[in-house]
Amino acid sequence: MDMLQFFEHIEDNNLTPNQYYVLWSIHMKRKPKHINNSLELRQLQNEQWVDEEYKLLAKASDFLDNMSKEVPNGKVNNKTFDVEEYLDVFPRGKLPSGKPARVNKKTVADGFTWFLKNYDYKWETIIEATKMYVDEYETKNYLYMRNSQYFIRKNNVDKTWDSELANYCELVLTGYTGEDSNHFSEKVV
Repeated sequence: MDMLQFFEHIEDNNLTPNQYYVLWSIHMKRKPKHINNSLELRQLQNEQWVDEEYKLLAKASDFLDNMSKEVPNGKVNNKTFDVEEYLDVFPRGKLPSGKPARVNKKTVADGFTWFLKNYDYKWETIIEATKMYVDEYETKNYLYMRNSQYFIRKNNVDKTWDSELANYCELVLTGYTGEDSNHFSEKVV
C-alpha cells in the first residue's frame, strides 16, 4: 500500500492521521509521541473505536488487521509488479551462504517499490534479467549468488544502494545472452 492509498483508506474510515497513530500505538502497546493524546482518545471514544478504558473495540482491531495485511503485488509509477512471479524464478531453500534464496513477499515488494522509483525497466525485462542471473548461478551451484532481496537492492557500507538487478536489466537490453565470445578457456589435463 503506497502513501496515497494509506491516507485515502484512513480518510474513508473518518480517521485523522493522528487518530490512526493513536490506534496503532494502543495496538503495539506504545505511547504516542508529539500529539495531544487525550484529545485524540476522546474523539476515538466518541466514534466508538476505543472503549472507556481506551482499549481497542472490534471495529478498531479489524481496521488495523486490514491495514497490516501484506500486499505482495503492487504498482509504482504506473508500473505493476508481481512478487510471486519474481520469487518463482529463485530456487527454493537455502543458498550455499546459508541464507534463504527467497525472502518474504513484503521485503521483496518494498524492494520493488524502491527499484521502480529509481529505474525505468519494463516488468518483462526485469523477469528476463532475473532468469538470466539465476541461470548463470545455477551452473555454479548458486555459490555467491545474492538472494531475492539483495538482487533487487543491497545497502553498501557507504550507505549507498547497489542493484545487481539493474545491471542485469542493462545486459538484457543490450542483447547479452550470457555467452561471451571473447572469453577464452583452456582445458588442463
